Amino acid sequence: MHMEAVVDSTSIFRRVIDPERGTMSPDLARFVLDLDFPPGDHARFELLSEKAQQGDLSPAESAELDSYLHVDTLLAILRLKAERSLGLPGSGRDANGPRA
Repeated sequence: MHMEAVVDSTSIFRRVIDPERGTMSPDLARFVLDLDFPPGDHARFELLSEKAQQGDLSPAESAELDSYLHVDTLLAILRLKAERSLGLPGSGRDANGPRA
């Protein structure tokens, strides 16, 4: 996925979800807050992140890392809406890859 497409799709998704409006049901909001990457994906993300910091990513690995970051950004948008829906203060968390 090209970075322009990622930025555009994230912007579109944000407009569709409208995370500032807390309109999720409490059950759905709690479900969304529990969403997370499986342990294997956490490990893969960490490996790719380390390789990126060392400048050792192949083009395929770079695309894979971008995909992890994109999905995490989409989840962050959903989590913000869930937090607003439950009246929780926002986490203020930037998308830095799969949460631990």
